[in-house]
Amino acid sequence: MPCSMLAAAILCLGASLVMPLAHAQAGDVPPAEPASLLKWLQAGSYKKWPKESTPHRSMGLHRSQVMTYLNPALDRSLQSKAGAHPKGSAAVKELLDEAGKLSGWAVSVKTSADSEGGKGWYWYEMLGATSNANMASQANGMPLCIGCHTRGRDLVLTPYPLEW
Repeated sequence: MPCSMLAAAILCLGASLVMPLAHAQAGDVPPAEPASLLKWLQAGSYKKWPKESTPHRSMGLHRSQVMTYLNPALDRSLQSKAGAHPKGSAAVKELLDEAGKLSGWAVSVKTSADSEGGKGWYWYEMLGATSNANMASQANGMPLCIGCHTRGRDLVLTPYPLEW
């Protein structure tokens, strides 16, 4: 096999091995745009992440029962007891009604390396699981979200290791 063909074959093989890995990592960061995020949530893209063992009553302002999922970046950061979480860290909190049925989501995504007092986090809360549901909040630096989450480590309140 000529050298250029061998080099091309090695390059293609390398790309075929790296592309799925890059895609999997990109899929672990939720989109910070409401329409795309809703579709991502409805697809259950976060369900493979580390999560709490059982739903429990929210300790904050979120409605009734909740179940929290952490993306791999946030899970590693909390595990290492980092003072600041890396850009791309994310948590999804399923909001559940009294019967345990999904009734919405609360999502946080760190969108910049510096939290900037909460402005470096995208906050999203949807009260319902369909596109016509009530959007409670969605934006970087939501004052209500920051007000509660300021008590957490780099604005993350979820107890770690994951409980319940």
